[in-house]
Amino acid sequence: MTNYLENLDRAELKARAEQMLDYANTAKGCAGRWVDYGVSKAQEFSVFDFAVFKLCLLSLGIWLGACFAKFFKKFRGALFVLFAASWLYLFWRIFFDDED
Repeated sequence: MTNYLENLDRAELKARAEQMLDYANTAKGCAGRWVDYGVSKAQEFSVFDFAVFKLCLLSLGIWLGACFAKFFKKFRGALFVLFAASWLYLFWRIFFDDED
């Protein structure tokens, strides 16, 4: 019976694992900075901004659900337009609107 584990280069596997761990830590740091930035911008949202955010999430969920349900298929275009408009507003509000 052949043991394939004897043929593995453990040093190479360890180096590869350390490289993957470094990539994961870099991605974690980047994601953390994006989340911190998003939270800091969301603290400046007004009630209207949160209403648009909720509308954005609701319309995305219904639009995705419409892809699988016959009842909502006739509203799919309008729901996508509603989602796109609210997403664009939030994108502008977060990244380009500086009311400070």
